[in-house]
Amino acid sequence: MDGAGGEGTVRLGALNLRERSGLDSDVSVSSPVTRQKAAAAKQFIENHYKNYLQGLQDRKERRRTLQRRAQEAHVSSEEQEELMRSLERRETEFMRMQRRKVGIDDFEQLTVIGKGAFGEVRLCKAKGTGEIFAMKKLKKSEMLSRGQEQLQQWKRNRRALAYSTVGTLDYMAPEVLLKKGYGMECDWWSLGAIMYEMLVGYPPFCSDDPRITCRKIINWKTCMNFPEEPKLSNEAKDLIRHLLCDVDTRLGTRGVEELKAHPWFRSVQWDKLYEMEAAYQPTVNGELDTQNFEKFPELDGAPSAIPSVGPWRKMLASKDTNFIGFTYKKSDVLKSLESSGTDMKSNGSSPSLISLLGQMDLQDTVIPEVDDRAES
Repeated sequence: MDGAGGEGTVRLGALNLRERSGLDSDVSVSSPVTRQKAAAAKQFIENHYKNYLQGLQDRKERRRTLQRRAQEAHVSSEEQEELMRSLERRETEFMRMQRRKVGIDDFEQLTVIGKGAFGEVRLCKAKGTGEIFAMKKLKKSEMLSRGQEQLQQWKRNRRALAYSTVGTLDYMAPEVLLKKGYGMECDWWSLGAIMYEMLVGYPPFCSDDPRITCRKIINWKTCMNFPEEPKLSNEAKDLIRHLLCDVDTRLGTRGVEELKAHPWFRSVQWDKLYEMEAAYQPTVNGELDTQNFEKFPELDGAPSAIPSVGPWRKMLASKDTNFIGFTYKKSDVLKSLESSGTDMKSNGSSPSLISLLGQMDLQDTVIPEVDDRAES
């Protein structure tokens, strides 16, 4: 018996050692994709519980605030109980809305109203409410291949001096492409490129080949020119030249006032901009009127139905691990809660839930969610 037990113990120990060794080797040879998925899963779980605990704390705080303000308003016990029940109903409705997944299938896509470097903007209608939205659909693979996942770190970097290349190529300043380090002055270059496009009809250094566009921007001194048509005023050309130039001589580098003082803005009353009538007022005949947008061909056709998969499986797809926390939901969808019976009064002189608690912070609550159905 002892011998058998001993042999069993030895074999079990040897088995444990082999398994442990195997685990160590798996960790040492794990691929970058596997490590990326593990990091994504870790972040997913941490975000889930962080938001759950934060939501629990927020609910408790709203309840305490309502109780305190009801006491300050000398509300009777019966009315306090009714207010608490009303708050609970609203909290329940809010939590249901948090759990509801919102994806591309919840919208009827109507037409394309804009295209950009990484995707397109479509006019669409919510199937449930009939509300009209502009949906931006981004190509994740294209964003990742060109380094745009760095946008997720924008809040950390703000507008500090940077050496990364992020932005739309046609409007990008040469110091950005050359990775010399740049600050806010690169935005004035972009302003000049956009002004050129608005007056001429196309960007100053545009090309079908992005590499040629980069070369033109870097060699802007020889590639910068104005066409014969349309005719631009000398003031307009001068302003563009003083925006599409070296950083040291670029207007705006020393402050916006030198830009506002340019002769091209001579007739602009900067202190009365909000009081002035717009130079152009487009005609809009309704929410679905797209006559003021450029027409784009429907190349991809109607979106095909994509089988729904769980959030974990979708999240662990290699290109989705960089987009954890992005969602279709926006705080505006919660505004309907404000009229969901929360302003009810038990009698003519009793305070309402909103009057005691204000608009609360429900519509400002972030709802992180990993979409499991769309490429948007």
